[in-house]
Amino acid sequence: MPKQSTKRVKNPSFKKLNPATTVALIALVGTLVTALFSSPVIIAWIQRTPAPPTQPNEPTSLSTDSGETSKPLPVSSVLAASSGDEGCLTQFFTDVDPTKQVNIEVGAYAQDFYVSSEELASKDFVGPFGIKLTQNGKMIAALSFLFFPDSQLFKITSIVDSNCQPISEYSNTSNNGDPNAIENSDGLQIQLPEGAFVLDFQFSGTDYIRFGFRQLR
Repeated sequence: MPKQSTKRVKNPSFKKLNPATTVALIALVGTLVTALFSSPVIIAWIQRTPAPPTQPNEPTSLSTDSGETSKPLPVSSVLAASSGDEGCLTQFFTDVDPTKQVNIEVGAYAQDFYVSSEELASKDFVGPFGIKLTQNGKMIAALSFLFFPDSQLFKITSIVDSNCQPISEYSNTSNNGDPNAIENSDGLQIQLPEGAFVLDFQFSGTDYIRFGFRQLR
């Protein structure tokens, strides 16, 4: 039996592409793609295609013991809550120079606050001054006043409690007159939720004011 030949016969219709032709075809395809995506029609269609809606960043809800959910407080509310009873003091002392502010703890007997002698001699009054009254370091009241050197008089301009709410129960310890006019070496009695207190004022006659702050029994 004659042996069959295994030699492959080339397809006469297949021709190997010329490299130059391949490069030309690739360049043509690139040109067509560029022209397609730079077409005004295609660009307008892409721009009209709506983007998927985005959800706003909602704060995470907090669960309570009762099973209800609540949203966290705004940052401003958190700051106000964390600032405690002194958060309003900055606003209360808006018109008081920081160099004229002083803290006085209950029990202070002779706390001196120095005032410029030049300022005392050149002005009809000095101030306003700001005093924060504290008990165990916690603000219980605050007040502002003006000092009139020639009259030896301290004029209370405002007085508030620990929440910067106006105090109505206060008086002059030496007489039944104007509670806002404290003469030299007199005191201001203040009624607070923590009890009754007296703030004593004394001008040295030179360059300092001496304060005393005590709680009445």
